[in-house]
Amino acid sequence: MQGLQLTSLGKRFDGEAVLSGVTLDIRPGEIVALTGPSGAGKTTTCRLITGLEIPDEGHIDLNGSQLTTLPTHHRRVAHMFESYALYPNLNVAQNVSFPLTSPVRRGQYKRDEIEARVAELLEMTEMAHLRARLPSELSGGQKQRVALCRALVQDASIYLLDEPISHLDAKLRNALRGLIRRRQTKKDAPTLWATPDAMEALSIADRVAVLIDGKVEQFAEPEEIYYRPATTAVARLVGDPAMNLFAGTVSQEGDGLRFDSPGLSLTLPEDAARRVASANSRSLTLGIRPNAMDILGHEPQGAAVSMQVYAWEPFGKYSLVTARVADNLIRIKTDHVHPYLANDTISVAVDAERLVLFDSESQRAL
Repeated sequence: MQGLQLTSLGKRFDGEAVLSGVTLDIRPGEIVALTGPSGAGKTTTCRLITGLEIPDEGHIDLNGSQLTTLPTHHRRVAHMFESYALYPNLNVAQNVSFPLTSPVRRGQYKRDEIEARVAELLEMTEMAHLRARLPSELSGGQKQRVALCRALVQDASIYLLDEPISHLDAKLRNALRGLIRRRQTKKDAPTLWATPDAMEALSIADRVAVLIDGKVEQFAEPEEIYYRPATTAVARLVGDPAMNLFAGTVSQEGDGLRFDSPGLSLTLPEDAARRVASANSRSLTLGIRPNAMDILGHEPQGAAVSMQVYAWEPFGKYSLVTARVADNLIRIKTDHVHPYLANDTISVAVDAERLVLFDSESQRAL
C-alpha cells in the first residue's frame, strides 16, 4: 500500500501511556491534520515517525516497507520541529538550504537549483528581505518561518509539520495555509500537520485525526468532523465557538420523542428519534452548533426557547451572544449586529435537523 500507515502505535514514558492504539493512514499527496489539546500526543506521534522515539507497540510502514526499525537518517523525513531547532551560526538562507547542502546530500543538487528553491520559499513566507540574518536576530514568528522553509525545501518521503504557523499573525497565517496546501498536494509524499487549533486543522487538511489523551477519537474528512463529531470530546474541541452540549432525557410525546434538559425542551426530528429508539437510550447529551440557532426577538414565540443574555460580542459581519439557559451558558452565532444587553430576554429558534445526539454513558454519537 502506498503512503504512510501507523498501526496500533503505543508509547509509554516512565510507565505512563502517552499513545495507545493509534492507527492512521496518509495517502501520497494527502494532508492529514493531527489535532488535539496540549499533551494529547501529537508531537510524540511525529517523533515516532521520524525515529527519534521507538514505539512500545505497533508499527510504522511507508509504501509497504516497515520504518519502525529503520535508522532515522534513512527515513527521508522532513520534520519541522515545534522548537524550530535552527543552527545559530548559519543565516536564514543557509539554514533553509542546509538539508540540500549537508554532507549526506552534498553534490546531489546544483547550486542554481538550491538558490531557486530557497528564494521561492523565502518569498512565499515573506522572509526574503531577512535572508542574511542570524537566528538570534529574528523574532519567534520569523524563526518559525525559517524552520518551515527548511522542511518544505526538501525532497522527502514524509513531511511532518509540528505547529508550523502557530506563532504568525492572523493575516500571514491565513495566506500561508492556502499556499502550503497547494504546494504539498502536488507532491507524491504524505504530509502530517500537527496543531492544537482544530479550526486550522479543518481548513488545511484532506482528513483530520482528533487525538485526545493519546487515542484517536475520530479520523474523517473535515465536514464529517465538524457536523458529525463522533464523541462529546470531539464536539467540545472542534468549532469556534465549540458545540453547545446539554445533558438530559428523552420521553415519549405522541408518536415521537421529546428531549428535556433544565430550561430546554425540544421535539426530536424523525431521524433522530429513530436513532434514539434503536440505541434504546433515555439518557442523552444534546449537541447544538452556535450557528444552528436563530434569535427571533425578545418576545416568546411558539416553540422557541426563552433565554437570558449573558454577554454580547460584535464581530462586524456577525455577533456572538452568550445566553443563560437554567444553569448552562449557550453560545449563539447570529447575523444580527445590533447590541443585546446583559439580562435581556431573547427568544431563540433551534434548527432541530442539525442537532447531534450522544449517549450520556458512552459519550459517543448515536
